[in-house]
Amino acid sequence: MRIEIRCGLPYLSAVLVLLYVQACQQPAAKTIPAIRHLAEVHKNGSTLYVDRADSRQVMKADSSEVFIAYKIGFEDSVQGDKKYEQERNVYYDFRMAGDWKAVVDSDSIAPVFFQPVTGLNKTNKEGILVFELPAGKRPDALVYNDSFGGWQQQIIALNPHLK
Repeated sequence: MRIEIRCGLPYLSAVLVLLYVQACQQPAAKTIPAIRHLAEVHKNGSTLYVDRADSRQVMKADSSEVFIAYKIGFEDSVQGDKKYEQERNVYYDFRMAGDWKAVVDSDSIAPVFFQPVTGLNKTNKEGILVFELPAGKRPDALVYNDSFGGWQQQIIALNPHLK
């Protein structure tokens, strides 16, 4: 019995060393960051993101050919005082939609409808913008002219040829 254990131990040790050497020579696995949104812009600890949405979620219109919707979101890690937070909430709920335009064949189109999305996370503000487009057209870009914070003008290309 002791002879069998002594003979098997060197073989087991050799196999373990061989596995260890092979594992050390393999390159580390590369992680590819997942794309979470259609478009993301990062600035000063904040994120602006855009996703496609179904216009029928917020409107009773049957024609999804004429209306196109985007879910707009802001993730803000910076917290201000209560007065600033109130002003920011009023801006997101009532005035922000006026700062967005869709660009279709060099024409700018204002949104026809905005629905704020309520959530439990106070650092995230989301809403769905709905644009009425000419029949058979898709927007080339979304333009955001921030009239409240520090985002300034953001042009988000939606047409792959513009990127």
